[in-house]
Order: sequence, then C-alpha cells, then structure tokens
Amino acid sequence: MLSLLLQTIENTLGSSLGFAASVTFWVGVLMVAYLVVAPATRIVLDISSASAGLARHWVMQCPTCKRTAVVSGAECEHCGKPLGIPWHVRLRNFFSPEIEPDWWRYTRWVWAGVGITAFVIVTLTVLIQSGAWNPQTNVEKFLVGVALIAWAGFAWLMGRVLGLNTGGPISRLRDAVYALATAAVLSALVTLAVASRPVSETILARVTVQGQVAQVNGQAMPLVGYLFGFEYLQLDHELLGYRKVFPLAVVGSSSIPLVQGDWARRIVDHFWEHANGYSARGLSVRKRTEQVLVNEPGIYDVVLSGREVKINRYAVPADS
Repeated sequence: MLSLLLQTIENTLGSSLGFAASVTFWVGVLMVAYLVVAPATRIVLDISSASAGLARHWVMQCPTCKRTAVVSGAECEHCGKPLGIPWHVRLRNFFSPEIEPDWWRYTRWVWAGVGITAFVIVTLTVLIQSGAWNPQTNVEKFLVGVALIAWAGFAWLMGRVLGLNTGGPISRLRDAVYALATAAVLSALVTLAVASRPVSETILARVTVQGQVAQVNGQAMPLVGYLFGFEYLQLDHELLGYRKVFPLAVVGSSSIPLVQGDWARRIVDHFWEHANGYSARGLSVRKRTEQVLVNEPGIYDVVLSGREVKINRYAVPADS
C-alpha cells in the first residue's frame, strides 16, 4: 500500500518534483561531506598549531602595571602583584584550563579520527548497499536527500554526545534526546525511500529444462518427476526491513551448487553455523527451497523480485 501511494505521487508530481528533489539531494550530500571535511580540517590545523608551538592561554590586563599577562596563577607574571581574579573564576580555570597536556591532545585527535572514519564507512556502506547513491525516481531522490540531512544531523549530535571537550553532562543529555528524535525521523525517511524505489529484479539462477534433464551453468542433472528446487540462504531483519538472499544450489535427483568462490562459501557457512546467535540478535537466518513442476521444456529463471523469490518460465525456440 505504501509503495503504491508513493508510486501514485511519483506519477502525479514526479516531473514537478525534479528541481526540488535535486536540490534536496545535493544539500544532503554537502552536509554529509561537511561533517567529514570540517573536523578533519580542524584536526590538521590543531596538529600544525601544536607543531609550531602555539597554545591557548587565559590573558588579562594587570590592574597594577597595565601590561597584558598570561594568567597562570593569582599574581601578574610581570610585576608580581595580585591580579584580583575572583576565586570562582580561578576554580573554573583550574578545572578547564586552556592549556592542554600533550597526551590529551593526542587522545582527542585519535578519538575524532576514529569517529570520522566510522562515519565515512557507515555512510558509504549504506549508500552502496541500498543503492541510495543512485535514486531511481524524483520522489526517492527527494526522500534520500532529506534522509541524508537527517543522517548528518544525527551524526553531528552524536559527535557532541560522544566527543571530548564538547560540553557537560546536561548538554550531552540534551543532545542525546535530540539524537534519538532525529534517529526516529531518519528511520521513517529510510522506510519511505525504500518503499518509493521501483521493484528491481535480479536473476539468481537460470535453469534450462529439456525432458527430465535440467542444465545449470553447463552442468546437466536428471530430474525426478519433472520437479526441481532452488535452495537458498535467506537473511531477514524485520526491524530494519533488511533481506539478503544467497543462492546455494539447484536440486533435482542430485544438486548443482551455485556458490562460486571460497569467500562466498565461507560467508554462507559462517551465517549458517552461527544462525542461532544471529537470530537471537534479530537477524533471522534460514535455508529455504522453492520447488516448481517443469512438465514443459523451457528456460526457468529464478528471480529475486524486490523481497520475494519467484520462478519465471520462458519458452525455448522449439515451443514457438
């Protein structure tokens, strides 16, 4: 129903949404890029300043000698007279000095670098895996743009919550509440963007049937009772709306494996061996088999259509 509604909006307003969708999408991209470039530039400037020997200090004009003095205590560094700094200000300076120890600087730089790297990896992985980097419709492009803006806002707030020297406990708690609200909006936008994407079809296997013999990837296999099955490993995460299908084999009187390469086999084996552990964490791991009666010759494509696996038949030239 949601996909049909969004498709109707696309058919009705798609052309008029083109400019707004493009602007929104690129604003989102620029905001995400800013969250990478700005802190990285800040780290480079901090490192360059430290290498040049620059440091921040509290300074004031001495009430006695009228010279600008670096506040490192209660007396002027020039004339030795009291600077007259109130006790509560001295207390504040003691607990939040402008001069940072070298170890704290290094820790802050490393922590910020880890955050930037994690943000880049997560962003690129999600964009590539979901196909959001290449929206198919104007409605999807608009929703992806708004989602990128929400993602940038969420990342900025989480940076303030988890960052060093970014505020006290009250401000961090406030930013955490805002981040949770932004995450809820982001989740809704992602759901809408996924629903607005046209259903794509991916051929998982192509089976050619002649009589009671099936051919897959150049290998022949006898069938039993004109029946063959397609075995696959299915991963589902209902909360995130995630589904992934790994083709395993075409099954008849024997089986023809479809998993190619050692890495693909290791990934499949890993998920199946740890199925219970993943299921306990919300990721369902199941082996399933789709069966089809093939009492007519033809080419049978096993297709992943959206989130469903189906089998389509095409006639061979001899049928026409």
